Amino acid sequence: MGEIGSPSMRKYGRQIFICNHGDCAPVKAAEEIRGRVLELNRLHGLNKLQNPHRVKCTLADCLGVCQRGPVLAVYPEGVWYHNVDLPALERIYREHIVGGHPVDELIFHRLYPAGGEPPYAPDVRGDGPFDGAPAVRAEAIECGPEGSDANEEEEAADQQDRRLAARRSRRKKGLVIVNTGEGKGKTTAALGIMTRAWGRRMKIGVIQFLKHENARFGEIRAAERMGEIDWISTGDGWTWTSGDIDETAARACHAWRVAQERIVDGGYDLLILDEFTYPLHYGWLDGNDVLAWLEANKPPMLHLVITGRYAPRNLIDFADLVTEMREVKHPLSEQGIRAQVGIEY
Repeated sequence: MGEIGSPSMRKYGRQIFICNHGDCAPVKAAEEIRGRVLELNRLHGLNKLQNPHRVKCTLADCLGVCQRGPVLAVYPEGVWYHNVDLPALERIYREHIVGGHPVDELIFHRLYPAGGEPPYAPDVRGDGPFDGAPAVRAEAIECGPEGSDANEEEEAADQQDRRLAARRSRRKKGLVIVNTGEGKGKTTAALGIMTRAWGRRMKIGVIQFLKHENARFGEIRAAERMGEIDWISTGDGWTWTSGDIDETAARACHAWRVAQERIVDGGYDLLILDEFTYPLHYGWLDGNDVLAWLEANKPPMLHLVITGRYAPRNLIDFADLVTEMREVKHPLSEQGIRAQVGIEY
């Protein structure tokens, strides 16, 4: 079995923090700004983990300044902007993030005096220069009913062209699939993929990060009867029933080390990481480290399925397929019917 080193942080150029605490500006305003930053990152190619100039964007619960929001801070320069709406963001991104020159009239606080900021990390590391040119050129969109119809027809034609091109290329890759959301069915959907892969004689592994190691749920019994499925449960129960949350976290971190070994040396066609979003969401594992490790070590044809609520934004951006489960009706809340054998477990 290959030696597994500890995950390491990938290089990046800048990090943006956006306050979404809600005291000085609506939470939705912060989320809208972050969404636009992510769009701009994709446009300029600054969302790629292998890009040393990549820009990390994080929503912060509170930045300690509760006035004139939304508040946005850019590091390593330590420059803080306030009253950041979308037009202001476009200018900050264009002049500061891409151009390297902070927008003075929008700044209300500097952690360092102008000219005394820490050096730009890629310059210190000797990384290649940042072009700054958009990776994808935005096209003009016609307005009005006629323009909308034309755009819909053009989009449908583009989709058909993509389907035909995909058939011709016969390109395949190991997908990263995320099932998340508040509704039921995340693990169930992953087990559906497992059944399909088993029927195709693919090599399958399942690692459960929270379910108790001695659990005997129906899916575990089924996997035993099916045979040839590696099933590993390492948890001590759900976080809300845990008697020792530190032990729960330690077990989840151990499960990640097991997953790393299995990803590198397991020879799987399909590996399911059940409830893996929770160690990321609760901060037991650093999401950026995890994704950087996966990018560097996941075999190209390994299909990786990750389940659980609260999938972090960087995981969603990293994945190839993301499905959000949304509860419409539930027998417990609607009728007082508890989980039943063979249906929920």
